[in-house]
Amino acid sequence: MTDIRLICLDMDGTLLDADHATVPARNIRALRAASERGAAVALASGRGWSLLRDAADQLGTVRYAVMSSGAAVLDLETGEWLYRSCLEAATWQPLVRVLLEEQLPFEVYCEGENVIQRDRFPSVLACALSPRFQDMLCRRTTLAEDLPSGLAGRAVEKIHVYRIPEARRAAVVERILSCGPLTAVTAFPGNLELNAPGVNKGAAVQGLCARRGWSAEQVMAFGDAGNDLELLSWAGWSFAMANATDQAKAAARYVTGSNTQAGVAMAVERYFLDT
Repeated sequence: MTDIRLICLDMDGTLLDADHATVPARNIRALRAASERGAAVALASGRGWSLLRDAADQLGTVRYAVMSSGAAVLDLETGEWLYRSCLEAATWQPLVRVLLEEQLPFEVYCEGENVIQRDRFPSVLACALSPRFQDMLCRRTTLAEDLPSGLAGRAVEKIHVYRIPEARRAAVVERILSCGPLTAVTAFPGNLELNAPGVNKGAAVQGLCARRGWSAEQVMAFGDAGNDLELLSWAGWSFAMANATDQAKAAARYVTGSNTQAGVAMAVERYFLDT
């Protein structure tokens, strides 16, 4: 049997079905079987913890949450925050002001919460990836009357801009990047994900593995987009989904089925459970 100690799962376009909310039954069965054989399961997502909880509940076997594109790692068994690399206040404060001035739909991942300014919530809901995702946003979002004051003194992990109009994108991105040191990544058309410099899923998972004594060859990872590249490049058993970007496929060692075909289960069954 392949010596896999950790299975890392991107969410949208990877673990989840087309509705961005449902974990296919075949994926659930395969990951529960992998957990029973000793592999720890980790969600490795651009989302904050509040937007990972529904998928974690469906799986029922998640040990770690690598959230906010790698800005924080939570051990769900012990409740311990193993790692956190946040945006400096000197960067996120002007950044939030710019995003509010530009009237863009965005959310802030902060200490495991998904925080949105109340008067901007309708514009974020309009960008929701599906009705089920919209429902989750309504249940899991913390609304702030005034976002800058609501975030004051808190650990800001990431800022996610759902959509920047193409006609304004170059000018808006220039304003955003002028706010301070940032890592900026696009995960799906139109969006922009903003983290502290050096933050990515690969670095966070490497840190987790160093704590646990696991090597890259003991890690199985799945992804489909730009915020998965470092993780796919590092993991010994890395899989891009059939629906992944060309960059993700180039970074991964293997290609599996699409997210709507339960491609995660296909690979876990073939390369771990059936070996």
